[in-house]
Amino acid sequence: MIKFNSAFKISVLISCLLILILVIANFIYKIFDTSIFIITALLFVTNLIVTYFLLNKFFYDRIKVIYKSIYKFKGTSTITEIDIDHVEKEAEEWAEAKEEELKQMKKDANYRREFLGNVSHELKTPIFNIQGYVQTLIDGGLEDENINLKYLKRANKSVNRMINIIDDLEVISRLETEQDELDLQKFNIVELIKEVFDQMEMKSSEMNISLSYKNESQSDFVFADRDKIQQVLINLISNSIKYGKNGGNVDIRLFDMESNMLIEIGDNGIGIAEESLDRLFERFYRVDKNRSREIGGTGLGLAIVKHILEGHNQSINVRSTKGVGSTFSFFLPKNQ
Repeated sequence: MIKFNSAFKISVLISCLLILILVIANFIYKIFDTSIFIITALLFVTNLIVTYFLLNKFFYDRIKVIYKSIYKFKGTSTITEIDIDHVEKEAEEWAEAKEEELKQMKKDANYRREFLGNVSHELKTPIFNIQGYVQTLIDGGLEDENINLKYLKRANKSVNRMINIIDDLEVISRLETEQDELDLQKFNIVELIKEVFDQMEMKSSEMNISLSYKNESQSDFVFADRDKIQQVLINLISNSIKYGKNGGNVDIRLFDMESNMLIEIGDNGIGIAEESLDRLFERFYRVDKNRSREIGGTGLGLAIVKHILEGHNQSINVRSTKGVGSTFSFFLPKNQ
C-alpha cells in the first residue's frame, strides 16, 4: 500500500486527481481534441510543481523548524524530503524522552537535596561535639586533670569520624567518575576471606559474633580487583557484625554458577524491613539511625560496595527478614 507521507507524493496525488477530473469531463462532453490533451499534460506538470512548492513552503518548512527544534541537528536545513510518519514517530519518542528526562531531573534534584542534608547532618554532629569539648577546655577545663585528657580524646574521636566520612566520600567520587581503575587479576578468594576474618576478629569478638565460611564451589580463584573486593568483603562483614545479635554468626558461602562464582554473606541479625531494602545502598541511608550512631560507621559502606561491584559489571543483591537476618550476594567471574 502506497503511503502519501511526503510532499512529492501528495503533490502527485493531487495532480492526478485534477487530471482525472479533466479527463472525465472531456469524455462527458466528448472533447477529444489533441490540444486538450496537451493542455491537460501541462496542467498536470504545472499543478505538480505549484502544489509541491506550496506544501514545502507552508507546511513542510514548518515541520523542518519543529524537527530542528526537537533535535537541534546541524545540517537539518539541507533536508529536502520529510516523511510525515517518521516525523510523527520521532516527535512522540522525543516527547516520551523529555518526560522521562524531566522525571529523572526531579528525582536527581530530590536526591541531591537529601544527600546534601545527610552530609551536613553527618558532619554537624562531630563538629558540634568538637566545638563543645574545645569550648569546655578553653573555659577552664584544660586545667582540670579529671576532664582535660578525656575531652581531648573525645574531640580526637570526632575528628577521626569526620576524616572517615570524607575518605569514604572521596572513594565514592573516584568510583563514580571512573578515575579509580580496576586492577583485574586472578586471586584466591578463600585466602582473601581468611585475611578479612583476621582483620575483623577483634570487632566480631566485641559483639560476640562468630565468623565462618564454606566453599561449595569447585574453584578457589576468581578474576577481579583483589583490593576492591577485599573492601567489599570488609564492608559487608562489618555491616553484618554491626547489626548482628549477641552470640550470633556471620557466614560466607561460595557457590558455582556456570562461569561465575556466587558469594553470599549471611547473618542471623536484626534483619531489614522490606520498605528499606530499595534504599539500602543509598549514601548515608541508615536502617536503624540510633543504633548506627552508637556503633559508628559513616553510612557509606554499602554505597561503596554497590559502586565497586558496578565497576566489575556486577550487582549487589540482598534478601532479608526482620528479626531473622540478612544475606548479601554478588557474582564474580571464576578463574580456574
